[in-house]
Amino acid sequence: MDKLHLWAEKLKAMGHPVRLEILLDLYHGSYDLKRIMEKYRVSQPAVSQHLSIMRRLGMIRCSREGVSMCYAILDDDVRQFISLLTKEVSQ
Repeated sequence: MDKLHLWAEKLKAMGHPVRLEILLDLYHGSYDLKRIMEKYRVSQPAVSQHLSIMRRLGMIRCSREGVSMCYAILDDDVRQFISLLTKEVSQ
């Protein structure tokens, strides 16, 4: 997958409101699956599907912390995009 096609896929993934909100939260720190489910009142299968899409594209990473799976932004370009977005939203 060339870089332009990959960015198109990432932008499409960020176009979903729940995934974008998850990324906005992850911009400020890591979250575990349970916290994401509770915050967005979304079922575990739905949250897992959203996270899986972003993991497949290399946007986020998953790591085990005790019994929990925690997620954080992996892609520096996505982090910069979210940073730009948060600056625009707060103005």
